[in-house]
Amino acid sequence: MHKRFLATVTLAVAATSLFGTVADAAPVDPSVNERTAQATLPKVPCDPKGSNSRDGQLANTLNGQLTEELKNAMNAYRVSCARMIVDAVHDRGLTERAAVIAVTTAIVETTLQNLDGGDATSVGLFQQQKWWGTREQRLNATWTTNRFLNEMEKLYPNGSWKTGAIGPICQKIQVSAYPDRYGVQVVDAQRIVNLLWDDAPVDRTARGPLFNRTKWSGSAGWDASAVAVDGNANITDTAVASIPNSSMYAFNVVKGSGVWYRLRDPKTRKWVAEATQLDTNPNISAIAAAGEDDGTLHLFTVVPGAGVFHKIRNASTGVWTSRQVDTNPYTVAVAAAALPDGTLHLFTAIPGSGVWTREFKNGVWAGSANQVDTNPYITSVGAVGLPDGTLNLFNLVSGSGIWFKSRNVSKQWGASDPIDLNESISSLSAAGLPNGSLHVTAVVPGSGLWVRSKAAGATWTNEHVDTNGKIFGSYTAGLNEGTLQVGALVNVN
Repeated sequence: MHKRFLATVTLAVAATSLFGTVADAAPVDPSVNERTAQATLPKVPCDPKGSNSRDGQLANTLNGQLTEELKNAMNAYRVSCARMIVDAVHDRGLTERAAVIAVTTAIVETTLQNLDGGDATSVGLFQQQKWWGTREQRLNATWTTNRFLNEMEKLYPNGSWKTGAIGPICQKIQVSAYPDRYGVQVVDAQRIVNLLWDDAPVDRTARGPLFNRTKWSGSAGWDASAVAVDGNANITDTAVASIPNSSMYAFNVVKGSGVWYRLRDPKTRKWVAEATQLDTNPNISAIAAAGEDDGTLHLFTVVPGAGVFHKIRNASTGVWTSRQVDTNPYTVAVAAAALPDGTLHLFTAIPGSGVWTREFKNGVWAGSANQVDTNPYITSVGAVGLPDGTLNLFNLVSGSGIWFKSRNVSKQWGASDPIDLNESISSLSAAGLPNGSLHVTAVVPGSGLWVRSKAAGATWTNEHVDTNGKIFGSYTAGLNEGTLQVGALVNVN
């Protein structure tokens, strides 16, 4: 389709398996500039929900198996892209060999990355030109894989793609200037598909119990071990809110059951034994929570296709009321932050549109939301209101890490700055402490939890708080007592 890079390697095997005989691959002059250019392109999520902890685990496994261009280069994002390809093939009813053909091609074209750009009009996993479909279609991993498979079946009718060397099949579909590169990647593609294929029909929604870890003020540091908060193995998302007396409320989405919450008593520092159900909607996909200085609690729930709903607990009566605050059906992530002036701020991440914010003041929501970040690849958000009146936003950009921006007391937003460029980060949460410090927790599949902190006027520091590679979600809370609390969801699926 266009000139691309080939590492100067030869495949010294004539492998025969379900994908047939691998064609000999002659070395081709490498086009290093192309890979360099690709490294600067935005990476679009392959899975709209982002990568998960299972993706990170499989990446670690593959890094011990792959031998060609992706040797030691697999991460949760690349695995999520391969997973979407394999799922599309499986859902179409084709055999594993079709998945190997598609993954081989995506390795060569983009090293398994959904790139928003490329040579001429090329975009997406397969670097398809504009005549293959609209830009939006070609950046949709499922659509673009099916478009590739359509072309494969058109060029190889009656299942003729099931025989013969895979490299030439990829080349006939892609019409590359470097036809020999595909054969080099077939064995690695087979290894990737082998790992993913059997799991294709399985519900891989990350879910598991919730644990909490405390960082004490002063020199005591972090707890040596985490404390169990909720042993329910079907929790899919979590959020936390605290109020001035240092009471902490953990809200959890339980798959198929809605939202349940638990209280951590500020005196005993123990979590209550039983959870209380707050919302019975089984379709909730994401939540956010915030507490105000007067003790009011706020919970926000995302219902795909319907929008965002707001529950508020009156500090005096303890009664919860509910209303819909945003009707955008495409919201994938939310965050909320309260400021000392009594205002509450909701942030929503919309794929392709960026992050929008809406203000709640004197019991009334603003009539419309304001766009605060136009980056279309944000998949997770965190928000913090500090005692000095500043509003702080953390955005996870797919394949690009965590970016931070702040709104001053004059309500002017600054520019976004990167604080963690690890492209394997799958989600984040954030909090502030009364001393004005900021803290953002990053989930790195296969590696655990990392917390970056910034004291007022200082630079960011980084701590590896939990090494459990199965962690897939987190919350972060700063209590008035001066402790930092981090929650972790551990995948059991």
